[in-house]
Amino acid sequence: MLILLLVVLNVFYVGFGLVLLLLVAFLVLLERKVLGMIQIRKGPNVAGVYGLVQTVLDGVKLLIKNFFMKNKNVFFVFTPILGLMLSFLHWLVLPIPFSLWGSHMSILYSFVIMGLMVFVVLWSGWGSKSGYGLIGSVRGVAQMVSYEVVFFFYLMCFVLKMGDYDWEGFLSEGGTFGGYLEVFLFMVWLVLILAELNRTPFDLVEGESELVSGFNVEYSGFGFTLLFLAEYMNIWFISLASGVVFYGLGGGVYLGWFFFLFLILWVRGVLPRFKFYQLIELMWGVFLPMVFFVCLGSCYGWVN
Repeated sequence: MLILLLVVLNVFYVGFGLVLLLLVAFLVLLERKVLGMIQIRKGPNVAGVYGLVQTVLDGVKLLIKNFFMKNKNVFFVFTPILGLMLSFLHWLVLPIPFSLWGSHMSILYSFVIMGLMVFVVLWSGWGSKSGYGLIGSVRGVAQMVSYEVVFFFYLMCFVLKMGDYDWEGFLSEGGTFGGYLEVFLFMVWLVLILAELNRTPFDLVEGESELVSGFNVEYSGFGFTLLFLAEYMNIWFISLASGVVFYGLGGGVYLGWFFFLFLILWVRGVLPRFKFYQLIELMWGVFLPMVFFVCLGSCYGWVN
């Protein structure tokens, strides 16, 4: 009986992983279509009906490319695998439609995963033994530390208001603030998730015009593919988490999921990239004091 249960669980987790990979393929196609509409041009429309096979073909092309290992160390191979594993682990505690691994500290668990993603950027650049990759990874770590501190205090605003460290608390509360404060928190959240996902206008970790592609400059073949999959899987997760935070229980979660997903794609087509020092100043000098004040206010009753 135990063996049968383990087999069923393994099949379930493998199936769940395949679904996530299919979602990534769909997201890449959707992004190219959205950017095509914004720039008044056609997106993928040749391979398959409406270009539906284009993403699959691009993935196959990436996988069959050579993966160069000359003068690299073990971190160069291990880090892309770690990045993909962390992206999968994100999904274990999000309660949509149910939690795969129940935990009363699921929000803190998600923060641990976000913190470990810093090592993916750092070890990728260091393991490639490239000056460009190393400089890109160091700068990327400085960026990630700055907004993750703000992100932590931001979610603490909701945690203190709910009195719960579990994502399921958002399902019953969902937007615990109201009025102008809700609008403020929405705008701050949007900026923070764009920075967390390394998306325009904060795609400085992989700023190819400044860093020759940054920390992943030496990657090709399956290494680049795994990093790419991890990035787009995180987009799905953060979009769904955004729906949980702001829309709570019911079908609104899924509407919020796709609303934030489209918003993330739309921003890439309409905004230019920030400079590195502008992001650091924005996080430490503007957002951190504001969010910290709201966090304390929610604790002591200054804001409702």
